[in-house]
Formats: sequence, C-alpha cells, structure tokens
Amino acid sequence: MSDPITIERLDAQQRLAVEKMLDQSQRIVGITGPAGSGKTTIMRLAIDSLRNAGYSPAVAAPTGKAARRVKEATGSDAKTLHALLKYTRPTEIDEKTGKPYGDTFPRHDREHPLEDIDHVICDEYAMVNHELHRNLIDAFPPGCRLICLGDNSQLPPIERAALASKPSPFTDVLTRFNGVTLERVHRQAADSGILFNAQRVLKGLAPQQRDDFVMTITDKPIDAVIDAVGHADFASLDNQIITPINRSWIGTVKLNQTLQNVLMDSNRPTINLPRNKWDKQQLRIGVGDKVIMTKNWYDMPCEDGSSGVFNGETGIVTEISDVEEVVVDFGDRVCRIPPAMQTVYQNNVMVVYPQRDLYLAYVVTTHKAQGSEYKNVIYVLNKSAAAALNRRNMYTALTRARDHVRFITDMGSLSMSLTRKEPMVFGE
Repeated sequence: MSDPITIERLDAQQRLAVEKMLDQSQRIVGITGPAGSGKTTIMRLAIDSLRNAGYSPAVAAPTGKAARRVKEATGSDAKTLHALLKYTRPTEIDEKTGKPYGDTFPRHDREHPLEDIDHVICDEYAMVNHELHRNLIDAFPPGCRLICLGDNSQLPPIERAALASKPSPFTDVLTRFNGVTLERVHRQAADSGILFNAQRVLKGLAPQQRDDFVMTITDKPIDAVIDAVGHADFASLDNQIITPINRSWIGTVKLNQTLQNVLMDSNRPTINLPRNKWDKQQLRIGVGDKVIMTKNWYDMPCEDGSSGVFNGETGIVTEISDVEEVVVDFGDRVCRIPPAMQTVYQNNVMVVYPQRDLYLAYVVTTHKAQGSEYKNVIYVLNKSAAAALNRRNMYTALTRARDHVRFITDMGSLSMSLTRKEPMVFGE
C-alpha cells in the first residue's frame, strides 16, 4: 500500500465524503465517482479512522474478486456480501432452467442479525440488486450503519424482471440520503486517454485515438481480435478481452473457443469437463487455459488452507491431476476443482459437480468483468450484439483497464452504443 493518506490531503469533495462516512448520525451513506476519483483512498481512510475510534466495521464487496481488490487496496480483510450474510448453498440445479430447486437464503436476518460489527463498508455497490440490499439491511444489528461506494455510471445490477426497471439500490441510496459525488479524477496522469474517453462515452461522444487508447474500426472483429492478442499476453490474468454478450459470433462462447485454438498448443493433453445439460457444446481444457468460475463454491478447499472459489474469479489451469481434478491458480491462491464432490444440504447428502461451472475466460462479458481491473483490455463490439450495446456497457468495459485499451468495433455498433444511454431491460 502507499503512504498513509490524511484528510488534509484530500480535495473538498473527498473530505465531505469522509466526514459523512465518519458521522455517526448518518445511518446510510452513499459515495459515487468515476474511475480514478479516489473512492478506494477515502474508503481506506474511513476504515482506519473508525477502527482507531473503537468501532468494528465489516468490509465487503458483491463479488469475491472485488473483495480481494478491496483487501489489496486497503489492507483490511473483506468478504463477499453473501459470505458476510452466510448464505446457504443452493440445492441441486434444475438441468433445464439452470435455477436451484430450493431457495438459497441468508442465515443472518432480522431474527439472527450480524454480530460484533457496527458498520458495513461495501465497495462496488452499483452491482448490488434489490434482494441482496434488502437482506443486508434486514441483518443489521441495532445502530449499524451502511457505507456504500461505487460508480453509478457502470452497468446496473442483474435483477428479477419485476424489479429491473426500478432504480438500483445504489441509485436510491444516493438520491434519498444525499450521497456525495466525487467528480475530480486523481488516478493516472491527467492526460490518460482511457479516462478521457470514458468521460466522452458518458456524454454520448465518440472516443478519440490516444497513445493508450487505440480504436480499430472493422466489419471483421474476429480477425482484429486475433491480431490484437499478439500485442500482449491475453492468456494471462493481467490482460482481458471483454465483450457485451455470451451469444453471437463475438460472444464469449464462440470467441473463447477461437482464442483457445489460437493461444494454446493443440497437441497438449486435455480433458472434457462435465457440462450442464443447457450447455450445447463440450469444453476441453488443459494446462495453460484461462478459466472462470461462474458460481460461488464457499467450501471449496484451497492449498493455502483457505476455502472458497467465487463467481467471477479467473485463474490459470496449472495441472490436471490423475483423478481429473482441475488445479487452478487464481493469482492469490491455488485450488483443486474436483469433477464431483459430496455436500450436505438441510441434512441431506448430495453430489454436486463444480467443474460444470468452469468456463474459458480468454473473453468475458462486461458484467463478469465488472468489479475487476486489468493492465490491458480489448473491448469488442459488433452489430450482432445489438441488444447489449449501450453507453454503460462501453464505459464499464473501458474503465477496467489501467494501462491500455484496444477498442474493436464497427461504425454502426459504435453509434448505437453511444445513442443508447441505458441497457435494455430484460431482467433475469
């Protein structure tokens, strides 16, 4: 971490935000701001100040990957909201719908509130949907405060259809409780093309070419992506290709298979992973493949003694064991994903299949990338993904990059993305 930050070194908006975060009379506080506006800095300062004053804040984020980023940035242990609330594991999955047969629910609720905490400080709150927000508030002990931070210009959370058209919980907090908007960008140089173009996108203006922001206008996006991956190692966790959609010819399913063939040795040993019945294609993986977990597995043991592999975490396959365990290096720990394992749910012993939830991750959707940060990003658009094109998707994808963006699109898709301010509402 960098040197300690004092409130005197903050700008006026940041100081106001910290004052609200420390003001015990304000039960709910919302802080929003674009990438680089100092949200992590003020969160670290608030956490340290509260602890020095004798309080016991819990630090959280919606996803495991975002929680690890918070821990790295603040030095404070952070949990996912689901882990904080001790959600139960889903029961067996309906093979036709992909939904659990039984409900998963938080063990902490009004009758069993959270213990030994007086604040919940949650980053990336723009990703929190109504159900999770309600469950969190219900689990608060008397006097507990909620401090939520995020970027309200990013994609809204995935909601059930009945709630998808309503303002997100984060938007509601910012509006109802006089939230603070951080406007000044501090992170990276003032001439950052990434941040400059991210702000242009929010205004409906086309991005401009910069040294750290390269646009390729083409009607052959697959060829452009294959060419672009030669400029950086996109088989590593540091770099990521992002697309707005799973299906279509630029979707994650087809593009991941293409890039696996381009980036990996076709003669290496591979195995077929077990698939869910709704997966129409087999998936073969081997050592070196980049993969993503798409479900929370809280009890999955890891080699450092920790437990848990979470939805959205990406890693590199380092070994296929003799019993076909897939050994994955997630960057901060190594975990063995078995083809099947036993678990107990509501006093019933069940067999579950965690490898079914592993997929290739050379390309991920913007929703899966949300809450993550990468050195280099390739963002690819095409008119075949028309329903998913909008400013928020573009802004969210572009601001995942620290150092460099290569934006691959055609003029029609670029125009459609800039014209449509909000995502189309489909719900879950």
